[in-house]
Amino acid sequence: MSVKPFNSKFWQKQNKMKKVNDISGLNSKTVLIRTDMDEPHDGDVLRDDYRIMRALPSLEYLIGHGAKIIILSKIGRPQLSFDPKESLFPAVKRLAELLKKDLVVAETEIPPYSENNVIFFKGDIRKKDNQDMVKSAPQKSIIVLENMRFYHEEENCDQDFAKMLASLGDVYVNDAFAMAHRNEVSVSVLAKIMPAYIGLEMDLELKALDHVMTMNAKPFVVVMGGAKISDKVETIRNLAAEADAILIGGALANLFLLAKGMDIGMSYCESDKVELAAELLRNYKDKIHLPTDAIVSDKDMENISIVSVDSLHPEQGIYDIGPKTILEFSTIIKTAKKMIWNGPLGKFEERKFSTGTLSIARIFAARCQGFAYGVVGGGDTLEAINAAGIADQIDFVSTGGGAMLEYLAGHNLPAVDALKNSK
Repeated sequence: MSVKPFNSKFWQKQNKMKKVNDISGLNSKTVLIRTDMDEPHDGDVLRDDYRIMRALPSLEYLIGHGAKIIILSKIGRPQLSFDPKESLFPAVKRLAELLKKDLVVAETEIPPYSENNVIFFKGDIRKKDNQDMVKSAPQKSIIVLENMRFYHEEENCDQDFAKMLASLGDVYVNDAFAMAHRNEVSVSVLAKIMPAYIGLEMDLELKALDHVMTMNAKPFVVVMGGAKISDKVETIRNLAAEADAILIGGALANLFLLAKGMDIGMSYCESDKVELAAELLRNYKDKIHLPTDAIVSDKDMENISIVSVDSLHPEQGIYDIGPKTILEFSTIIKTAKKMIWNGPLGKFEERKFSTGTLSIARIFAARCQGFAYGVVGGGDTLEAINAAGIADQIDFVSTGGGAMLEYLAGHNLPAVDALKNSK
């Protein structure tokens, strides 16, 4: 697939959008707000709350100005409607704690109004009686609807579903940057049929990415990890035109090693995408830097060792970058004036394979202390930098993974386009 060349004017020409603080008369309005509460979770236990934290400024602004708030969000990728394992409940529970309000769970009726409550309404919003209950809730109510992905109409961009949701409020706010690359009812369709405004978090996200892509600073270092090349290839192509070095780790690096003709043993990779990696290596061989050593293990994950990437045993798999690679990558990062990082460099969620990702995270953060401007993004990457305890040391941490990659590839985002063209 052909990709347009790097063009900084794409970011420089972004139109000004109406912001949440441009809404007048909030104390008499109902606001539908799309927030991002899609946190990693194990059942009812959240492993992280970073995205929920980032949703607070817009919500607190609306609360402070007396708006009635209806929150739309999603968690996970549910295959079944109203699957309790994919309920938004754990995220809403954490939101209520952060807002210092009591959580009330409602399904068949909305309880007596209290400004101190966050009401989690689990009922099917497609039912007329439930719509009427939500509409009848008094001003200053905070109502969170159940997982938007429980409704097949959401991803299908169903117009009747969109009109029904729009009937619940007066204005729409989008504050979910991580979903901005999706074309779904609560993400991009509502902005086309309601007065729409950009939230404080999404505005901040776009400004930070615009800044890093237009600032004149060299060397420009890109760190790419994670498992798949299919969602990163266009971003790598686009950034490679300006980047001085692209450091590749994680399962993504396994594919590039395979493309170079190396035996990667039992390592995970998208082997059917080897030609994409080979093409990138041909076109950007002087910029792409791959691991030279790795932390490997057998299929039982018991025998762990450090080996050169060109000497893997067929029964071994790569799970982290090795110490030599950490040093090589760190040396390059220490020269950077601006940096972008997306994707962990190994199976960091297991402590024995976390050294590479956490080491690079700390070096990246140290470089952000007045030496370079750095942006980090991606769900797994968020978990990694929080595990390293350095999120507050990085210039900007994006809540978006796919959205960030799409934007850095120079692509228009459906949610942003809808906000720009809102009536």
